Amino acid sequence: MPRSFLRAMTHDFVVVGAGVSGLTSALLLARNGYSVALVEKAGHTAPLLRGFSRRGVHFDTGFHYAGGMGKGEPLDVFFRYLGLSDRLSSFPFDANGFDTIRTVPNGFEFRFPSGYDPLRENLVEAFPAERSAVETYLRAVRSVFDSVPYLNLDAPLDPNGALRRVFGPTLRETLDSLTGDEILKSVLSTHCLLYGVPPEEVSFQQHAGIVGSYYLSARGIAGGGRSLATAFDARLEELGVEIHRGCEVTSLSVAPEGVLRGVQLEGGKELRCGGAVVTVHPRTMLEMVPGGSFRPAYKNRIMGLEDTVSAFMLYSVSDLPVPALSGRNLFVLPSADGFRRIGNRPLEESPLYLTAARMHPGDVPRGFIGIFPTLPETTREWEDSVTGNRPESYRRFKEGITVRMEHLVKRYCPELGRATACVETSTPLTVRDFGNAPSGGLYGVKHKVGQYNPVPLTRVKGLYLAGQAVTSPGILGAILSGFMACGNILGHDRLIKGLKACR
Repeated sequence: MPRSFLRAMTHDFVVVGAGVSGLTSALLLARNGYSVALVEKAGHTAPLLRGFSRRGVHFDTGFHYAGGMGKGEPLDVFFRYLGLSDRLSSFPFDANGFDTIRTVPNGFEFRFPSGYDPLRENLVEAFPAERSAVETYLRAVRSVFDSVPYLNLDAPLDPNGALRRVFGPTLRETLDSLTGDEILKSVLSTHCLLYGVPPEEVSFQQHAGIVGSYYLSARGIAGGGRSLATAFDARLEELGVEIHRGCEVTSLSVAPEGVLRGVQLEGGKELRCGGAVVTVHPRTMLEMVPGGSFRPAYKNRIMGLEDTVSAFMLYSVSDLPVPALSGRNLFVLPSADGFRRIGNRPLEESPLYLTAARMHPGDVPRGFIGIFPTLPETTREWEDSVTGNRPESYRRFKEGITVRMEHLVKRYCPELGRATACVETSTPLTVRDFGNAPSGGLYGVKHKVGQYNPVPLTRVKGLYLAGQAVTSPGILGAILSGFMACGNILGHDRLIKGLKACR
C-alpha cells in the first residue's frame, strides 16, 4: 500500500485543541458512541488550566472561581452529564461577599453576596434611592440568563439569540437608562473584568448571560484548575478517546466539493475523519483550511474580529496567610469612571483584580494573582520576540512594570500584608505565547455590539467551531460552546434530554 495510506488513521471525529471547549466536545462525542481523536499542541491537555507553582504556592492561570456550579445549576448539570462530578469537589465562596468592589476615589466598598435576593437587598441597602433601578436590572439579567438554551434546559433554541448580542443595547446604555448613579453603574459593571470587554462595547445580553451564573452562586474547585484537568483526562481515558499531545495541526484537508476529510499533523501524519470540531482562535482556523474553502466576505469578517484586552499579571507569595482573599476576590477601581475604557489607560488608573493562590487545597491563601488589564499594543515593540529569547529592553520594561504593580497592590490593599514577594510577572506577550492567542487577548475574541462572531456551523461540511469566540469566556462559556457545537452533530434535543436526566 502507498505509505500515505499506511500513515493515515480513521476516526469519526477529530477535535482540534484540548482546552475546556475541546475537552468537552471530545467527551460529548465519545459519550455518544463516536470514535474520537483529540489533538493538542502543548505537551498535555488543558495547559492553561494547570497553572504553575513557585515557592510551594500554586497559581491558577485558567480557573479562579465559577458561577452556576451549585447543586442543580447549569455547570453542576454539565459536569454530571460529562461524567466529571464524582472526580471533583467544589466549595462555596463567601456567601456574604464572594467579590468585594473597592472604589479608591471615595473609599466606597460593596460586597456581592450569593443569590439574587441577597444581592438585591445589599444593593438597595447601599443605594437606597435606586431601588427601582436595582430591581429592574436584576430582573432583566435573570430573564436573559433564563432564556439561554442549555443554561435553562426548558428554554427553546433561539436562532436569533446571537443577533441580539450583536445589535445591543450595550451594558452602558442599559445602565444609563436605569440610573444616573455612577458608583452603582461601576458596581454593576464590575464583572466586565471577567470577560475583558468594556460596558460601552458589550451587549447587555452578553453581559447578563455571563454574570447571571455568578449571581446564582460562586464556587471554587478543590485543587483548582489542575483538579478539573485531571478529571477531564480520567474521563477521556475511560471513554477511549485517542489523545495526540505535543502535536500541531498544520492543515485541514477539504475535498474540492467542500467536505472535510482529514486533519494533517506536523511530521506528515494524517488523521482521516468524518468531521472535526476546531476550538482554536478563528484566525488560526482560517490558516488551516485551503484558500477556497470560505467566501472572501467570511474570511474578511474573521480576520477583522477584535480581541479582548490583555493584562499585566503579578504573581506574589506571602510569608504569612492572606485571609482577606479566603473565599473571595477583590476588585479595585482607582478611577472615577470605573470600567470605561478597560485596558486603554495608564497602569495607575487601571482596574485591578486580585484572587487567591494556595499551597494546598483548602489552605488559607499564601499568595495572590494581581491582574491589571492593558491593551496588547503595550508590548508591540517586542512582538517579534519569543518566550525565552526576549531582548534586554523588554526585560527592563518588565522589571519596571513589576515594581509599579507591587507598589499599587500595597497602596490599594494594605490588608494583604507587607510580607509579600513577587515571584513571576506576565505581559501580553506571555499571554500570546502561552495562551495561543494571536494578539495576546486575555479572553480571546471580543463579544461586542456590531461584531459578528463565528457560529458552530461552517460552510465546510463536517467542520464545526467551538471555543470562547463562539459563546463566551470562562469555564461555563467554554463548556457551553462544546454543547452548542456538538448539538449540531448529535441533535440538541438529544443532548438536552440527557442533561435533564442529570438535574
